[in-house]
Amino acid sequence: MVMKRLGFRDKGFEENEEKIVEEDKFHSLFVEEEPSLEEIWETFNVFDENKDGFIDGLELGRVLCSLRFLKEGLDVERCKKMINCFDRNKDGLLDFIDFLEFMQISLR
Repeated sequence: MVMKRLGFRDKGFEENEEKIVEEDKFHSLFVEEEPSLEEIWETFNVFDENKDGFIDGLELGRVLCSLRFLKEGLDVERCKKMINCFDRNKDGLLDFIDFLEFMQISLR
């Protein structure tokens, strides 16, 4: 459900749908009902492109660029700073627990 609201389907964005997700629209994705743990896990897996169980700055940047939150040309340093805000063990990566905490804070 979360990814469908972002415009993603099994194979990425639908061609007919708006690909730009504005910040206020992003927050409103979760207003209707709280996402389930399964939905958050599915969202985490979209960011975790190499399926190693972690989200790094490059992966975060790619998804944010595809959602048009970042301009073309990845700003990896900016993404690393974002990750550091929620990275509990300061290894430069978000695991699922870090991502879950981020989502909980974002949903308040």
